[in-house]
Amino acid sequence: MLRAMRGVVIDRVRERQAQKRGGGLDITSLDTETADQCPQPEMLNDIGEALDELALLEPALAQVVDLKFFCGFSMVEIAKLMGSSERTAQRQWEKARLLLFRAMQAS
Repeated sequence: MLRAMRGVVIDRVRERQAQKRGGGLDITSLDTETADQCPQPEMLNDIGEALDELALLEPALAQVVDLKFFCGFSMVEIAKLMGSSERTAQRQWEKARLLLFRAMQAS
């Protein structure tokens, strides 16, 4: 589900940036607010690739990012879903952000 939501958000950004699309039909009813609010939508694809790499090394961190960034869950909700404390979820979010930032700086 998480990869699907990430895919929907990234696809939404690509759709908005594309010059030609078939009649402006919206094929999904999922909330794509993340894509609409992204200040640099072209970076979402890079984030998705960096997140895939992170998932290979630290799957739990990648899951926190998917839940927070792409699904819009709060830290309380993420902690409950992952069976951890809110503080642990917050630490994982901060670590994941740092690792993703470093990965994107290297590319």
